[in-house]
Amino acid sequence: MVQRIVEGCPCLLYLNLSCTLITNKTLRELSRNCLNLQFLSLAYCYRFTDEGFMYLATGKGCCNLLHLNLSGCTQMTVNGFRYISDGCPSLKEIVIDDMPTLSDSCVSALIARCHCLSAISLLDAAHLSDVAVKAIAEVAKLKSFSTEGNSQLTDISWTALCSSSPGLHRLHAAECPRMTDAGLKSVAALKNLQHLDISLCDKCCLTKGFSSSKLRELNVSHCSHITDISVLSIAQRYIGLAALSRVHLKKLVLAECVHVTDIGIEKLCKTVRDLEHVDVSHCGALSDPAIRALSFYCRGLVTLRMSGCPKMTDMAIHYLTSGAQYLRELDVSGCVLLTDRTLRHLERICPPLCSITMAYCTGISKVLHDNFNDQFLFP
Repeated sequence: MVQRIVEGCPCLLYLNLSCTLITNKTLRELSRNCLNLQFLSLAYCYRFTDEGFMYLATGKGCCNLLHLNLSGCTQMTVNGFRYISDGCPSLKEIVIDDMPTLSDSCVSALIARCHCLSAISLLDAAHLSDVAVKAIAEVAKLKSFSTEGNSQLTDISWTALCSSSPGLHRLHAAECPRMTDAGLKSVAALKNLQHLDISLCDKCCLTKGFSSSKLRELNVSHCSHITDISVLSIAQRYIGLAALSRVHLKKLVLAECVHVTDIGIEKLCKTVRDLEHVDVSHCGALSDPAIRALSFYCRGLVTLRMSGCPKMTDMAIHYLTSGAQYLRELDVSGCVLLTDRTLRHLERICPPLCSITMAYCTGISKVLHDNFNDQFLFP
């Protein structure tokens, strides 16, 4: 089937073969016929081997490939990545997620000739070390870098990466427990950073502001050392001698940051007023004044997740429905102090409110809850 497709479509640009039973024969046909192919996904294809990529290195096709997804292809070895490097020197984006067998040697082989890389994703590559990231930093000027679930990477990696790629605008470094504020200092110096995820990086305190005024999304969930001081620093952009300037953050995730209080949220909202998506789930110290600040200052709020905040009362929902007129999604699960009065408040903003989760709100009667859903959310 694939052979007939590639033979009949010589100008093919995009080909997604993920989760199929392709073999080396398929890759051989690609190397012969797909001279213009730019996007190729082989994610979770287990039947081809390194030999298949040898055809890419020796054939005419795929030399213009820009994007390659090899997620879950655990059968690949260093030789396979070496063939990719030889056959696809113009590669700009590569995704190698869910590959626990990926090693530093594989990464080094890949980047031997792939010097045009601008985006790399290495989620759940637990065995990569600073050696791999330093090797990437030596040859690539990245715009996006993603890794997750790696306990080997230290601040050495983040310093090297940020120094070599000052244009980095997306960094996903979730569950990298050896990252500390020393490494985060290099990240904070990036002037074009737009997206940062350091969730589950438990050693980060975030006591300094960001140089980038372009930061739009920040995820520091499950970072137990995040405090009100950390939250205040989010609102600060340091230029020269720490001059305070407004940032235009759109999305903020503080879930499980148990040391953040109402005071921190209030100070944050006074400066960061463009927030549209906020997650303060399981921030047990927060109460009604935090929601009052969000509602009063962040008038464009679209999504709010505050599940597992046991101090929230009906007054919090009153504040929310009075100020957040554009709210579309709300999660108040586990807010045990909410009562049926909350539903009357929510009626004010249905529509635009179209999704609400109220699981384990024991103070809200089931009959009124079901009637509310039938009347407003599922007409």
